[in-house]
Amino acid sequence: MTKSPAPTPPKFPRGGVRAPSPEQIEDEGTLRGALFEGGDWPALAALHSVTFVGCVFRRVNLTGSVWERVRLLDVRFEDCDLSGARWTDVSLERVEVAGSRLLGLQAAGVRLRHVRLTRVHAPLSVWQRADAAHLHLNGCDLSEASFMDAKLPGAVLRDCRLHRTDLRGATLDGADLRGSALGGLRAGAADLQGVTVEAAQVLDLAHLLGVQVEERPGSA
Repeated sequence: MTKSPAPTPPKFPRGGVRAPSPEQIEDEGTLRGALFEGGDWPALAALHSVTFVGCVFRRVNLTGSVWERVRLLDVRFEDCDLSGARWTDVSLERVEVAGSRLLGLQAAGVRLRHVRLTRVHAPLSVWQRADAAHLHLNGCDLSEASFMDAKLPGAVLRDCRLHRTDLRGATLDGADLRGSALGGLRAGAADLQGVTVEAAQVLDLAHLLGVQVEERPGSA
């Protein structure tokens, strides 16, 4: 069983982060120590082969953005909206996402290393075939999200809403789902091998294990 330590947090420049000029944002470029703050940034709507290092996105509207072959290294998203965004061949390392909306985010095949999501609203998001290590999710809504065939060994999903979340075919050895709402979770018994849950959550998983739960006749 794999137990994952807490993700390593992002590292930012000692001199802090500064707002970039729009012309600095171009395909196949690298932005270091950039601060994107407030509202719309048209230059971020469609990106190809861009690397962000030591950057902060704060209250930025990224709805419907299309990012391809983008690398995020030491990055933090705060109160951003990435609803309907499409990520193709995107890599995240030492990334934190807090208080943000990821409704319907399309992130199939994303690579996640030392990533933490906190209070993220991500129903209907797609993470199929994601490859994750040192992944922690806290207080997130992942209702009807899809993690089919994702690699999530040792992932921690604490106090998350997993209503009809699809984990079929996912690798979950050592994953910790304690405190999360598991009603309607979509997974097979084999998918849940090595997963840690609380006793109170077992009833929500009974249908996945082929177990029928009934009270004994005459019991109070």
